[in-house]
Amino acid sequence: MQATSQDRQVLAARGSLGRRTLGRDWRIAWIFLAPLLVVMIGLIAYPFVNAIVLSLQYKMVGQAPEWVGLGNYAELLWGAQYSPIFRHSVVVSLLYTVVAILAKLVLGMAMALLLNEKFKGRSFMRGLLFLPWAMPTLIVALAWRWIYDGTPSGMINLMRIDVFHQKTLIQFLANPDYSLWSVIVATIWQGTPFWTMMLLAGMQAIPDQLYEASAIDGANVWQRFWYITVPQLSSVLVVTCLLSTIWTANSINFIYILTRGGPAGATMTFPMLALDIGVTGAKQMGMAAAISVLFFPLFIVAIYFLTKRMLSAEAQT
Repeated sequence: MQATSQDRQVLAARGSLGRRTLGRDWRIAWIFLAPLLVVMIGLIAYPFVNAIVLSLQYKMVGQAPEWVGLGNYAELLWGAQYSPIFRHSVVVSLLYTVVAILAKLVLGMAMALLLNEKFKGRSFMRGLLFLPWAMPTLIVALAWRWIYDGTPSGMINLMRIDVFHQKTLIQFLANPDYSLWSVIVATIWQGTPFWTMMLLAGMQAIPDQLYEASAIDGANVWQRFWYITVPQLSSVLVVTCLLSTIWTANSINFIYILTRGGPAGATMTFPMLALDIGVTGAKQMGMAAAISVLFFPLFIVAIYFLTKRMLSAEAQT
């Protein structure tokens, strides 16, 4: 009985020491976490909450806000003034994002497969192909604006006149039939190196023994690619696709510099529409905030699957 009493005293002393240590550790942890929490609240939580509150108001630049509740959302979805252009921007955004992502995937995979092979000058080619992604977006957009210029000084029209002796000028950015596809090409040109870099890094981690064993079993090039390369790159493909989708859908750099959402709304994606309504056009800040908030759940879903995929990949390793 005496031993039991002593054991209880020892356990109580250890528990008291553990609670004091844990409390001290938590205080130290909060000291280190405080700067991060301040940054998250100031740069993420507050702007997000403010955007939601703003979307529930009729707020013109330079005027006092007026509370309208869900009026901005109702106008975007069913109203006569903004509903048509909002629905059109959804279609343009989906087309712009889906085509750009698919093209980046195909081109990025092809370039990664090429750069994964051993050949003379491979290092130079890697640096050259990564250059578009490393360049500032403003410089790239201005370069493509000169390429698409509808005057005889534009690069494509100049080549058509001097080389092919064509007299007609193509208005790539002023013609609704060409403008969106022209912006998509420029977006693909800059974004493909990111896909190439991610896929190439994934290919470098695939063991050579898998390819050697499949070659011994008689697998051809296509079979090795489909049954070895693609499954081994599944995690990289998911993460890259989600990141690129979020960046492409939210980007307005190329559209703003090349077309400003025109002509006739042909390149008016939803971020560009929010900018046009809130800043450059009607200056209705509440409506612009409502546009952004409406699309926020889509990005939350994408971020959720991205985080879930990354955590599951880490757990497997």
